[in-house]
Amino acid sequence: MKFNQLLQRLFGSKQEESLSMQNKMQAGKSEQMQKVMMMLSNTQEVEMTCDEVFAVLDQFAELAARGEDVSHLMPLVKHHLDMCPDCQEEYKVLESIVQNIA
Repeated sequence: MKFNQLLQRLFGSKQEESLSMQNKMQAGKSEQMQKVMMMLSNTQEVEMTCDEVFAVLDQFAELAARGEDVSHLMPLVKHHLDMCPDCQEEYKVLESIVQNIA
């Protein structure tokens, strides 16, 4: 048996594991890059900050609960909610509260 073959048998699985881990890390980076690119492509000239959205979130939730077209009435808030997971979470909590009251 050649020395290289012996090394491959002894350490080959570790090298394969290392390559597999590198491939997973690259796939993760690629997913993150796709998310960033998607967010950049959805960026508008005028946007609201989280604080601005939070200030009118109760009105947005009440309009939505009444069946109003919030994407037409408050398009900047709707766009922000579509893009921001933190604000989405806040909205879902507020939405459930408004629905339980109604």
